[in-house]
Amino acid sequence: MAIGTYAEGWMVVKKMTKLESQGIMFDSFEGELIATSYNEDEQCSRDDYECYTPIDSTIQFSVEPENKEVVNFLQENKDGSFLIQYRVHRIENLGLNQDFEIIKAMHQGPDKAEPAAKKSVDQTGSRQFSFKGKFLQLDYQGTIIGTFEGLYLDEKTGKVHPFSVTNEGMAKHIYDVMKTGKSVYIGVSDAIVTGFRKSDYDIYEVNTEKPAGMTE
Repeated sequence: MAIGTYAEGWMVVKKMTKLESQGIMFDSFEGELIATSYNEDEQCSRDDYECYTPIDSTIQFSVEPENKEVVNFLQENKDGSFLIQYRVHRIENLGLNQDFEIIKAMHQGPDKAEPAAKKSVDQTGSRQFSFKGKFLQLDYQGTIIGTFEGLYLDEKTGKVHPFSVTNEGMAKHIYDVMKTGKSVYIGVSDAIVTGFRKSDYDIYEVNTEKPAGMTE
């Protein structure tokens, strides 16, 4: 992760609503996009897996003017969904108006990455469950002690939920899965003690063929 960066990762964008060139001395491209989020104060039953209802969130972003590939992509794909790689800066960047910077943008598709059909790691919790869904966001957060934090969509319930990843190899695998845009079986380990990570949901398996946790 670059110096001065608080978070870096990938996110599915539902739609871009604004893109324009701004600045006098330091010219940059600024805009707004819509991504999926949730209200952590929503009144819902966590024990019954009823949390959370997805909501639209507006994010203001910047793009370095030298990053012409991203600028051109955004200009040509204003109305559709796509995937972005981004950085959230903790130290002000003189060339950008926003701390959220898009550094790469692409369409999702099976030709964008070739993740293995199954990726599994050690379970960190005492309770596990599996469902079919999609990863909407994952980034590495922090400066001294960093953690991978993300958001997934359960396709059966239509709910979204934050999750953590404690294994770097699993995080890289999820990034590749996000690039394909595929729905996958996701295995979650529900931990009582989370340590430094933000969520008690930890991803222990991603499987394209069958529910997580099933024996071969």
